[in-house]
Amino acid sequence: MKACPLFLALATALATAPALADDSFRSPDVKKALAAGRAAILAERAGLARKAAPTPEEVGDADSFGRNVKWLGLLSGYIYLLPDCSVPGEPADPRCITLNPAGAPTPFAAEDVAVVTLPGRSSHSLICHWQTPIAGVAFANYGATRAPYQFRVFPTYRIESEVLDGLSDPNTGTPYNGAIEVGVGAINVSGYLEPGDFVLEQFTQTRTCIGGIVSKRSLVNGYGLTEAQARRFFREPITIRMSLQGQATLVDSANINFGTRLTGD
Repeated sequence: MKACPLFLALATALATAPALADDSFRSPDVKKALAAGRAAILAERAGLARKAAPTPEEVGDADSFGRNVKWLGLLSGYIYLLPDCSVPGEPADPRCITLNPAGAPTPFAAEDVAVVTLPGRSSHSLICHWQTPIAGVAFANYGATRAPYQFRVFPTYRIESEVLDGLSDPNTGTPYNGAIEVGVGAINVSGYLEPGDFVLEQFTQTRTCIGGIVSKRSLVNGYGLTEAQARRFFREPITIRMSLQGQATLVDSANINFGTRLTGD
């Protein structure tokens, strides 16, 4: 039997995920961008003095334009899934998740698998992610009938800052309580196994930044902070916690490691 995993858009499949990370960046209106670009070109040709910085309509992200990339740190979270996590004579391993029997779905949530704290002023206007999941998964159907399998896992990043204390989501009114959470899509595969099938899969891929997991622009436009609060956000320490969530069906075992390099401007 030839396995054909279906790589689906995680944003569609994971309806319960936290807000999408800001790498879902959308460019400014095309007509406005073209008009701003033409105006800038004409001004330069006419020898007019250049303004202090280009606008978002000209370059998309004006806050980070022309700034150097800064290396900010690294998170690495590891968990594994087994039918039985117990080892005689040894304490339970919190990284091990016990799979439900008989092909029943196993939802899982591993909290705080990695954490970093960035000093104040580590970045000017954004925090970028270079996220690389590496997962090895064994699918097996020990039943007597054809059955669906599924394996999905994605990280959430809890971003904590004292600047968020006392602030609330402008859309729902829910207090932030000092933190916001964003999810970044990763692995979501599904298909069918015939009775007796056993399939091994290896997943390795990288997702890099675009708009970052948090930015000055997203804090103002998406989270309701003022310009002054957004500037202060990057001047104060920031703690980032990684958690892993997902679901496994007809999974015999799995090893999951998410490595995320953080950069800024």
